[in-house]
Amino acid sequence: MQCARHPQVETFVRCGKCDRPICPDCMVAGPVGVRCKDCGRQNLDAIMRGSPRQYLLATVCAFGSALLLGWLSHVLVFWLGSVYGYLVGEATLRGGGRKRGLAMQVIAGAAAAIGSLVWAGFGRVPLMLLLHVGTLARVGLGPYLLSHFLDPFTLIGLGLGIFFAVMHVRYI
Repeated sequence: MQCARHPQVETFVRCGKCDRPICPDCMVAGPVGVRCKDCGRQNLDAIMRGSPRQYLLATVCAFGSALLLGWLSHVLVFWLGSVYGYLVGEATLRGGGRKRGLAMQVIAGAAAAIGSLVWAGFGRVPLMLLLHVGTLARVGLGPYLLSHFLDPFTLIGLGLGIFFAVMHVRYI
């Protein structure tokens, strides 16, 4: 039999959904067996694309959880930074109806980054005012906050948070 898209190619494989003959160039791995490109694409669209309402809910949930939990990426950096990213990714998935497209991954990564950076700078301001009034008077607020943003542990926690948030939305 001949491939439905490439009549010059002989094949013995059929699509698992629509039963059309397909050649190796037309095969897409499906949940059970192989499928043609048309049937394989339909499955991904349902998982990857969301409605505007789902994107809005995912954004609200992601940024809400990131702003509430951003402190986790600064405490026990290597362990809680991962947990922080996972939780932001889970909030994004739950808010967005379990859609996993590129837009949801960007929402999760941006929320994890902003939540971590907000806590890196402004989460330390009350503590800074209590403990480092002399340093603040000498250096100023801008350089003092910049030194916290460029702290290696802050950057590691930030990176882990973003990585685990995006990977949780993408794969898990």
